[in-house]
Amino acid sequence: MSVTISTDDLELPCPHCNGQKYVILNEEKAACPKCDGRGVILTALGQTLLHFIKKHS
Repeated sequence: MSVTISTDDLELPCPHCNGQKYVILNEEKAACPKCDGRGVILTALGQTLLHFIKKHS
């Protein structure tokens, strides 16, 4: 049996910066504090998979 997981199941565009990786603070671009400038946030499944990988590596 195999399981296929797409990246859409693991991460979503950051709702704070709309996936742009930055926000405007004091009229200047700054890395989004919610996603650390990645533009995406992990879903619950993504967090679970990351925890599993870190635990078993």
